[in-house]
Amino acid sequence: MKPLFPALLLTVLPLGALAASPPTPAQIEAAVMAMVEAEKTPAASTQDLLLQSMFTPRRFEHGPCWTSTTLAGAYDCLVGMEIGLKNRYRMLRFVPQGMGWAMQRADVDAPVPPRERVRELLNAQLDRRAASIDDAATREELRAFQQRLQIFAIDDCELRSTEAPEIRCTVTAGDATERGTEPQTYVFDAHGQWQNAAPGDGR
Repeated sequence: MKPLFPALLLTVLPLGALAASPPTPAQIEAAVMAMVEAEKTPAASTQDLLLQSMFTPRRFEHGPCWTSTTLAGAYDCLVGMEIGLKNRYRMLRFVPQGMGWAMQRADVDAPVPPRERVRELLNAQLDRRAASIDDAATREELRAFQQRLQIFAIDDCELRSTEAPEIRCTVTAGDATERGTEPQTYVFDAHGQWQNAAPGDGR
């Protein structure tokens, strides 16, 4: 049985007019299912039919979509679906095709959060740390550092696990005198806004 989502689908799909808005959840599901059907091989036995049914995606969960930075008119979307006995999340690319959308590629690169948003989220973590510090001088020193905080680099963003809708990035931050690098894990709220993952969620 062929894999449902090969790492790279080399079929070149015709692009329609550039889409001003991303595909809807219904369009995403239709495009995924069309790709699944195209990848199926004829079932040779009842067991084959059972396996195909078991590994057909269902119960979709829709995360945000971003304009592709490498293919004009395309959108890269975080999509969750139940496959087999597990929920899995993938970064999928969709391109306009006719009056709808087609899935052009699976496992595209994860998006990179904006630097200013990363700074806001890092400051939110430092706010919590400052609130736990009893010594006033130490707390003020941390507050002063927050005012100077800069984000120097955001690298290696990827899905932390295909079983969780979280994106982990390596963030380099600091001020004019010192800097440090550590992983940060992000999730998305109901509006598709970047948020810190809850403390303890693999961070």
